[in-house]
Amino acid sequence: MAATKDSAYVTLLTNESYLPGALTLGKKLKTDLKTTYKLIILLDQSALSDHSLDLIKDVYDEIIPIDDKLINAPLEKVLQKLGREELSITFSKLLLWNQHKYETLIYLDSDTLPLKPLDSLFDTFQHLKSDQIVASPDSGWPDIFNSGVLILKPDPTIFNKLIEFSSTENSTFDGADQGLLNEFFNISSSGLNWLKLPYLFNVTPNYTNAYQYYPALLRFFDNIHLLHYIGASKPWHAPDILSSDLNNFHNFWWADFNKFYTTDIKTKLLSLPKGEAYNLKFGKYSNVWDTGIDPNFITNLPSIAPTSIPTSNPPIFPWEHKEERQPTRTFSESNDPPAYLESTSTPSEIETLSSSLSSSKISKDNIKSPPLSQSYGFDKSSQNKSFNPEKSLDEVSKLPLKFLSKHKQQKDEK
Repeated sequence: MAATKDSAYVTLLTNESYLPGALTLGKKLKTDLKTTYKLIILLDQSALSDHSLDLIKDVYDEIIPIDDKLINAPLEKVLQKLGREELSITFSKLLLWNQHKYETLIYLDSDTLPLKPLDSLFDTFQHLKSDQIVASPDSGWPDIFNSGVLILKPDPTIFNKLIEFSSTENSTFDGADQGLLNEFFNISSSGLNWLKLPYLFNVTPNYTNAYQYYPALLRFFDNIHLLHYIGASKPWHAPDILSSDLNNFHNFWWADFNKFYTTDIKTKLLSLPKGEAYNLKFGKYSNVWDTGIDPNFITNLPSIAPTSIPTSNPPIFPWEHKEERQPTRTFSESNDPPAYLESTSTPSEIETLSSSLSSSKISKDNIKSPPLSQSYGFDKSSQNKSFNPEKSLDEVSKLPLKFLSKHKQQKDEK
């Protein structure tokens, strides 16, 4: 039984930084892979220019404007409760579960690139339940899934549960949608399920993950269905001639991008802002050492905290925690007994030692170390009269040639 045509591919775009990726993804699905399913996009229209919007409309069949107050109203309440406006971008992915007019959705991040047809996944997971999610293991931590490729069943009940869950404290371990969805479908005790999609459907080709097991990469390279360009550097952030990472993964994206778009459009797309941090709204924070120490900071600490506020800034690094220490043992060049003996010797011992030092009249000028010959056992009775370790290296090197010749002769005779 084939899946109904009320299913679709969907991606998310919140600013123009990922526009080249979203356009190439849509073109790849339609032009090369010949999908028979609709393409929809969750889009922040306020962040795109008119020209960019026209390019999106040329590729995608339906635009869901996530900047619309009515559509985004549930998320707005969550963000107000949490006091975290910067999550408006990452939490927008939750709106997927509110698109219940679609039977099944295959979600693809806009920095992904399918290499093989994916339409068969709609049939494979046609019996997926709304409280289940299909995703590939994350290469950085395989016990969780990567949220860049998802298969899901939109459902208003699950959507409301997600909204309620996201408004709770510590609902996401990474502050983004991947941590939240894993907590909800996988880690939490809610009884919901994560169905594992093979890693071949969400391969993350970066130097710290996919390349850790290079033999497997070579073995399964021809079976890769989708590449996911995770990380800050995207293929469109550098010229294609410079994209020469291992196995030229970036060149897959550039080959399609160059095929789908003419030079004039490419020039405009590649001049767009790099990165998306400019669109985030973070509160301004200040350093303790710039503004002085907050009294509440001290009073809220455990009992080991100081009871008064220091007038100067406390040391931060370990090497700044210096302490003044008095020496425990002192030595003197005079004839007086060493200071450390005061605590370890009796008065009679000190008097005897002092008398002995005075009578011997020892000074540092007349102290002489024993000869090396005595220290190493070479005294006058030694049979080897020719060896003297107290001679300098120069003297030793000037031994008579006849000695060397005799030594060589003895060696030859042996």
